[in-house]
Amino acid sequence: MRKARCVLFFCLVLLFIILSPAQANSDLLNYLPLGANIVQCFALAEFDLDTDVEYLVLYALQDNYALTLLDLIDGRYQETYYINLGKANRGSGGKVKAGETGYTYRILQIDDLDGDGILEFWTIFQPEGSSFAELTMHKYKNNCYQGVFTARGQYDLQLMDYEGQFVVHEVSYLDGKSSSDLLTITSRIWDLRDHQLKGGAEAYQMTREDYRHFARSRQRPVLFGSAAKEERTSLCWGNSLNKLAEIPVGERAILPLLPGNANLLEWEVNSALDDDVEDEYVFTYLIPCAESPSKILIQAALADWDFERARYRLVPLPFQAYGRARDQEGYLYKSVYILPGKGLNHLAFLGNGAELPSLKFSILNNNGLFLKAAAVFNANWHLQFLECYENRALTYRVITADLDKGTGLLRTKVFGAALKGAYGEFGAFTPQREDLLTTGSYKGGYYHIEEPVWSTLGYEYLLFRTFHEKKDPFANRLPELDFNGTLEDYIFKYLTPFRIHHWVVQDLDRNGKQEALLLLRTDDDLWGWPQYRVGLLKQENGLQWQALGPILSNLGEGNPPSGVYLADLVEGREAEIIFLNREYDLKTRSRKLRLEMFSKQETGWKRAHDIDFVYEDLQLSAINGEVWLYGFVREGQNNQDGAVYSFQWRNGRFNYQSKKNVPNFAAFLETLSSHRTDYLSAEYMVFPPSPEQSGER
Repeated sequence: MRKARCVLFFCLVLLFIILSPAQANSDLLNYLPLGANIVQCFALAEFDLDTDVEYLVLYALQDNYALTLLDLIDGRYQETYYINLGKANRGSGGKVKAGETGYTYRILQIDDLDGDGILEFWTIFQPEGSSFAELTMHKYKNNCYQGVFTARGQYDLQLMDYEGQFVVHEVSYLDGKSSSDLLTITSRIWDLRDHQLKGGAEAYQMTREDYRHFARSRQRPVLFGSAAKEERTSLCWGNSLNKLAEIPVGERAILPLLPGNANLLEWEVNSALDDDVEDEYVFTYLIPCAESPSKILIQAALADWDFERARYRLVPLPFQAYGRARDQEGYLYKSVYILPGKGLNHLAFLGNGAELPSLKFSILNNNGLFLKAAAVFNANWHLQFLECYENRALTYRVITADLDKGTGLLRTKVFGAALKGAYGEFGAFTPQREDLLTTGSYKGGYYHIEEPVWSTLGYEYLLFRTFHEKKDPFANRLPELDFNGTLEDYIFKYLTPFRIHHWVVQDLDRNGKQEALLLLRTDDDLWGWPQYRVGLLKQENGLQWQALGPILSNLGEGNPPSGVYLADLVEGREAEIIFLNREYDLKTRSRKLRLEMFSKQETGWKRAHDIDFVYEDLQLSAINGEVWLYGFVREGQNNQDGAVYSFQWRNGRFNYQSKKNVPNFAAFLETLSSHRTDYLSAEYMVFPPSPEQSGER
């Protein structure tokens, strides 16, 4: 389940909040009809595209229920969306029972179902005088909310997430007779393209007892889509999105379970830790050591909802550490990690080892019956846990670094494991590599940012999390401008806050001082198509920072690959920084190459040419001591013939020389000297780095 979902459901408490047009100095009730009572309220910024907090309020006025959305417009809150739910069933106050259980659904529910960053919300409501309950979904479209579908059921209504496919189960009595022991289930898929419910032509019959087991289980027969029509019944895993009103959420679920001398440290919520649909809470807490009260231990446990007894029960987990873990840059690590498996998720915990400082990392496999320790790692200097997807294979890697206090060197060990078993459990971690490194070499070769780093083979993803605050160096002043360490030390400290994916440190302008070129990710979608920007960092009367070149959205694409190159066009002088970017040309409906080159001019780096170099194909080469740029434009009918435009680099600029018609660009390049140097090649490319350049990174 998405992390956003895990957080948002804990807002499901009554909020009697103070709010004002700009700052919050009048009561929320002032925005509601006189005599209204707040039933549920959400105060979040994710109800539209701006960063202002909006208020989604469910309120009752006598027996009538309504929804209002308050948005900050021109300095004051105004109603931008209103829904009248109508009069509620008096016996239940509008709440819908979950089948024949003693539980009811919360009337108002929210989540970002389609992952676009803006919340959907839906109501589950029992109108007065109707035997059918109603589930109505509201979606943000065209800069406003709209109701997109309504589902109805007499006995139950379920909204399920089947691994990204959203399905509504409408459950009613057979022939509408409440005395019948048979139920009919109609399943419809929510199509995220037009936001309508699809399917539902097939209805399935089930006894009430069978439905009770079906409704409470996360693994269930497929009753929707084409798989439902197959002769052999197939099973799928799902998570219920409709939350029950009687189950406590957040810290209210955990705190009553803790020992009296314990303090809650961190928690995560997840419904995929067992086979029922209720959420489980996994958490760590601080507790004094019984043998030495001056020592503080971290222990882990699970809060599992007991459906029959209607309470959470405490399940201790096999993990104990001695305080919180930190990395070598001083950031605190999170202690709780949920690791996705097949149907069921697994757990991991991180803390300080028995020695100070040190790190202890434990992985627990979930076998469907209990959580069992799969691996334990210790390191006295640094430790990393990576998800690696390479050549279409998913594996996991642990890197430990232990400091030899006598030599000052790090003994680095790499262990790898694959997933196996019915639930994707972690197999044995086997040794893969061992190195003896200086601390600087280790950081340069092994440090990872806390987000996926892509390469031509796949990606590596550091799963450990620190509580850093992300900083945009392109929009804000650099922190610690008087930093006295090396550029590498500064990079290592701000690797994750700056979102630095790759870097190279060289004396670019040949003045005896090193500069750093940094490749920073700039988009917000962690698993979307990445966008990057290059920055140049130097130490000159303190740290100085300069953004260079275009936004790069197709790094490594094509031949020659899109990316950033370093070339010394005039031997013995400063290097030139070359950006090669592919962009879509709307006029020709084709991809074209754009080349931009930056050189050192006085105190800063500037573009070294006035005209744009945009061609179907191009190459930058050194031939007999001269530097030439060749750009190819297709001009023939067969999409091969064209012309090559030649430019010579002279006196710090490109000078146009000639145009030559050629059958294709490859044939033209073959006519050039075989002893030429092509600068747009892997030898000169710094971003993306080749596997040899990036090492373990």
